[in-house]
Amino acid sequence: MNKRVKITTLRIILDMVFPCYCRECGKIGASFCERCILYNIKKNPPFFTKKDKDFRKIYACGLRVGTLSNMIIEYKFFSRRGYVISMAWMLNRTISMFSDGEKYVVVPLPTIRKHIRSRGFDHMRYLADELMGLSSFSVCPILKRKKASVQVGASARERLKQASEAYEMDMSIKVERGTHFLLLDDVWTTGASMRAAAKVLREGLKQIGFSETEIKISAIVLAKNDGYDFN
Repeated sequence: MNKRVKITTLRIILDMVFPCYCRECGKIGASFCERCILYNIKKNPPFFTKKDKDFRKIYACGLRVGTLSNMIIEYKFFSRRGYVISMAWMLNRTISMFSDGEKYVVVPLPTIRKHIRSRGFDHMRYLADELMGLSSFSVCPILKRKKASVQVGASARERLKQASEAYEMDMSIKVERGTHFLLLDDVWTTGASMRAAAKVLREGLKQIGFSETEIKISAIVLAKNDGYDFN
């Protein structure tokens, strides 16, 4: 598990030399300013459920529409790393709105290596680290990629099959009893990736001696596709 400094000297210098402009209003200072974030949240509010068979809770910052959808696409496929600050802020705000003060250990769903190479960074780990800097949570990369299957464009049945073979648990990482894991992904489409990751994590925890009642797993995504229910 890792901790890092919230605001680095390097970031301050980069902000001075290469200032960001809000994607919505053009104001200097951030890739998505707080005023525009709050306006977007009013149009596309966050939500959660605790009525899912695989998770204690599932949080979403909104539906995958409009500005939020465009930001995810630009961040994920066009390496717009400046959005990570705003996205982490939205994740942290969503958890704060709906949680009961639970202290989570964030587990980013691992990215395919060839995508990390092509994009120049691991977009989910980068987001998890930013969320950690804003919250009291820690990050634990306890899941690893086993197969490099690409789900974009795949059918629901194909996604489920790919996801079931995609992950494995890193058994070398020590886990404390009482840990509440929070799986982190960008988009909930069919839920196949999240459910497969939760299954691998649950089975791995049982192998090291956890009982079913001791295992606590929740999930959070930036956006959920409309038409696919959590449960």
